[in-house]
Amino acid sequence: MRAVIMSDTSLVLMIVLLSFLAGGIIGWLAHEEPATVPEDTRPAPARRQPDGSLLARRASPPASPPPHVLPPGSRERRRIAVTAQPTRPDCPPLTLDLSLVEMDGGQRIVASSPDGTVLDALDMPIVPTDLPAPRRNWAAGASVDLQRQHPGLWLDRDLGRFRVGIDLVMEEDGALQGRARLGFRF
Repeated sequence: MRAVIMSDTSLVLMIVLLSFLAGGIIGWLAHEEPATVPEDTRPAPARRQPDGSLLARRASPPASPPPHVLPPGSRERRRIAVTAQPTRPDCPPLTLDLSLVEMDGGQRIVASSPDGTVLDALDMPIVPTDLPAPRRNWAAGASVDLQRQHPGLWLDRDLGRFRVGIDLVMEEDGALQGRARLGFRF
Protein backbone atom coordinates (compact mmCIF):
# COMPACT_ATOMS: atom_id res chain seq x y z
CA MET A 1 0.00 0.00 0.00
CA ARG A 2 2.85 2.40 0.84
CA ALA A 3 4.45 1.95 -2.61
CA VAL A 4 1.17 2.90 -4.29
CA ILE A 5 0.85 6.08 -2.16
CA MET A 6 4.46 7.02 -3.00
CA SER A 7 3.84 6.55 -6.70
CA ASP A 8 0.58 8.56 -6.56
CA THR A 9 2.42 11.30 -4.67
CA SER A 10 5.27 11.17 -7.15
CA LEU A 11 2.81 11.40 -10.03
CA VAL A 12 1.10 14.45 -8.50
CA LEU A 13 4.47 16.11 -7.85
CA MET A 14 5.57 15.37 -11.41
CA ILE A 15 2.35 16.87 -12.83
CA VAL A 16 2.75 19.99 -10.67
CA LEU A 17 6.39 20.33 -11.69
CA LEU A 18 5.59 19.91 -15.39
CA SER A 19 2.73 22.43 -15.08
CA PHE A 20 5.07 25.01 -13.55
CA LEU A 21 7.69 24.30 -16.22
CA ALA A 22 5.13 24.60 -19.05
CA GLY A 23 3.75 27.82 -17.55
CA GLY A 24 7.26 29.22 -17.21
CA ILE A 25 8.13 28.43 -20.81
CA ILE A 26 4.84 29.94 -22.07
CA GLY A 27 5.44 33.04 -19.93
CA TRP A 28 9.00 33.35 -21.19
CA LEU A 29 7.90 33.05 -24.82
CA ALA A 30 4.98 35.47 -24.39
CA HIS A 31 6.94 38.06 -22.37
CA GLU A 32 7.45 41.35 -24.19
CA GLU A 33 10.23 43.68 -23.18
CA PRO A 34 8.87 47.10 -22.25
CA ALA A 35 8.99 49.44 -25.23
CA THR A 36 11.22 52.46 -24.95
CA VAL A 37 10.93 55.66 -26.88
CA PRO A 38 14.26 57.06 -28.07
CA GLU A 39 15.02 60.68 -27.36
CA ASP A 40 14.65 63.04 -30.32
CA THR A 41 18.28 63.93 -31.06
CA ARG A 42 17.79 65.41 -34.53
CA PRO A 43 19.56 68.73 -35.15
CA ALA A 44 17.47 71.72 -34.09
CA PRO A 45 18.08 75.49 -34.27
CA ALA A 46 18.86 77.71 -31.28
CA ARG A 47 16.00 79.76 -29.89
CA ARG A 48 16.27 82.98 -27.84
CA GLN A 49 13.79 83.05 -24.94
CA PRO A 50 11.97 86.09 -23.53
CA ASP A 51 14.31 86.32 -20.51
CA GLY A 52 17.38 86.50 -22.79
CA SER A 53 18.47 82.91 -22.18
CA LEU A 54 19.26 80.75 -25.17
CA LEU A 55 17.77 77.32 -25.87
CA ALA A 56 20.89 75.67 -27.29
CA ARG A 57 20.94 74.46 -30.85
CA ARG A 58 21.21 70.72 -31.17
CA ALA A 59 23.84 69.24 -33.46
CA SER A 60 24.73 65.74 -34.62
CA PRO A 61 27.08 63.74 -32.38
CA PRO A 62 30.68 64.97 -32.66
CA ALA A 63 33.31 62.90 -34.41
CA SER A 64 36.09 64.64 -32.49
CA PRO A 65 37.34 63.70 -29.03
CA PRO A 66 36.16 65.80 -26.05
CA PRO A 67 38.06 69.05 -25.44
CA HIS A 68 39.00 67.91 -21.92
CA VAL A 69 40.09 64.75 -20.13
CA LEU A 70 37.22 62.53 -19.02
CA PRO A 71 37.47 60.69 -15.67
CA PRO A 72 38.73 57.11 -16.01
CA GLY A 73 35.89 54.64 -16.54
CA SER A 74 33.36 57.33 -17.46
CA ARG A 75 31.29 57.48 -20.62
CA GLU A 76 30.45 60.77 -22.30
CA ARG A 77 26.68 61.07 -22.74
CA ARG A 78 26.34 64.65 -23.97
CA ARG A 79 28.64 67.51 -25.02
CA ILE A 80 27.77 71.16 -24.54
CA ALA A 81 29.63 74.28 -25.72
CA VAL A 82 28.64 77.75 -24.52
CA THR A 83 30.08 81.09 -25.66
CA ALA A 84 29.16 84.10 -23.53
CA GLN A 85 29.99 87.79 -23.72
CA PRO A 86 30.91 89.16 -20.27
CA THR A 87 29.00 92.29 -19.23
CA ARG A 88 32.22 94.33 -19.18
CA PRO A 89 32.73 95.68 -22.73
CA ASP A 90 36.55 95.34 -22.60
CA CYS A 91 36.35 91.52 -22.06
CA PRO A 92 36.38 89.17 -25.06
CA PRO A 93 33.76 86.41 -25.40
CA LEU A 94 34.32 83.36 -23.18
CA THR A 95 33.74 79.77 -24.28
CA LEU A 96 32.85 76.94 -21.88
CA ASP A 97 33.01 73.29 -22.89
CA LEU A 98 30.91 70.85 -20.87
CA SER A 99 30.52 67.08 -21.00
CA LEU A 100 27.80 65.09 -19.27
CA VAL A 101 29.44 61.80 -18.27
CA GLU A 102 28.07 58.62 -16.73
CA MET A 103 30.24 57.39 -13.86
CA ASP A 104 30.13 56.10 -10.28
CA GLY A 105 26.50 55.05 -10.55
CA GLY A 106 25.32 58.47 -11.73
CA GLN A 107 25.97 61.36 -14.06
CA ARG A 108 28.45 64.23 -13.60
CA ILE A 109 29.51 67.33 -15.54
CA VAL A 110 33.08 67.98 -16.71
CA ALA A 111 33.78 71.68 -17.46
CA SER A 112 36.71 73.37 -19.24
CA SER A 113 37.41 76.54 -21.19
CA PRO A 114 39.93 77.24 -23.97
CA ASP A 115 39.78 80.93 -22.92
CA GLY A 116 40.75 80.56 -19.26
CA THR A 117 40.51 78.52 -16.07
CA VAL A 118 37.17 77.26 -14.77
CA LEU A 119 36.96 78.57 -11.20
CA ASP A 120 33.78 76.82 -10.12
CA ALA A 121 31.20 74.47 -11.58
CA LEU A 122 27.84 73.37 -10.19
CA ASP A 123 25.85 70.26 -11.13
CA MET A 124 22.32 70.06 -9.66
CA PRO A 125 20.40 66.92 -10.64
CA ILE A 126 16.72 67.94 -10.71
CA VAL A 127 15.26 64.65 -11.95
CA PRO A 128 17.59 61.72 -11.25
CA THR A 129 18.13 59.39 -14.20
CA ASP A 130 17.11 55.76 -13.74
CA LEU A 131 20.18 53.63 -14.29
CA PRO A 132 20.03 49.88 -14.82
CA ALA A 133 20.65 47.85 -11.69
CA PRO A 134 23.91 45.93 -11.68
CA ARG A 135 23.42 42.34 -12.79
CA ARG A 136 24.13 39.63 -10.29
CA ASN A 137 24.72 36.49 -12.32
CA TRP A 138 25.81 34.13 -9.53
CA ALA A 139 23.88 32.58 -6.64
CA ALA A 140 24.97 29.99 -4.07
CA GLY A 141 23.44 28.41 -1.02
CA ALA A 142 22.86 25.44 1.22
CA SER A 143 20.18 22.78 0.75
CA VAL A 144 18.70 19.82 2.61
CA ASP A 145 17.38 16.57 1.16
CA LEU A 146 13.94 16.68 2.83
CA GLN A 147 13.37 12.95 2.73
CA ARG A 148 16.71 11.81 4.17
CA GLN A 149 17.80 15.04 5.91
CA HIS A 150 21.15 15.13 4.11
CA PRO A 151 22.92 18.49 3.73
CA GLY A 152 24.03 19.87 0.40
CA LEU A 153 25.33 22.88 -1.47
CA TRP A 154 24.23 24.49 -4.74
CA LEU A 155 25.65 27.00 -7.22
CA ASP A 156 23.74 28.76 -10.04
CA ARG A 157 24.88 31.00 -12.91
CA ASP A 158 22.64 33.09 -15.18
CA LEU A 159 23.62 33.10 -18.86
CA GLY A 160 21.19 35.43 -20.62
CA ARG A 161 17.76 33.80 -20.41
CA PHE A 162 19.25 30.49 -19.25
CA ARG A 163 20.20 29.45 -15.72
CA VAL A 164 22.63 26.61 -15.13
CA GLY A 165 23.40 25.09 -11.78
CA ILE A 166 24.89 22.25 -9.84
CA ASP A 167 23.82 20.56 -6.60
CA LEU A 168 26.06 18.55 -4.32
CA VAL A 169 24.34 16.41 -1.67
CA MET A 170 26.19 14.35 0.92
CA GLU A 171 25.15 10.69 1.01
CA GLU A 172 25.00 8.51 4.16
CA ASP A 173 28.44 7.06 3.45
CA GLY A 174 29.94 10.57 3.14
CA ALA A 175 30.18 10.50 -0.67
CA LEU A 176 28.92 13.49 -2.66
CA GLN A 177 26.15 13.04 -5.18
CA GLY A 178 26.10 15.68 -7.92
CA ARG A 179 23.28 16.98 -10.08
CA ALA A 180 23.29 19.48 -12.94
CA ARG A 181 20.41 21.86 -13.75
CA LEU A 182 19.39 23.88 -16.79
CA GLY A 183 16.47 26.30 -16.70
CA PHE A 184 14.94 29.39 -18.28
CA ARG A 185 14.70 32.82 -16.65
CA PHE A 186 11.41 34.68 -17.13
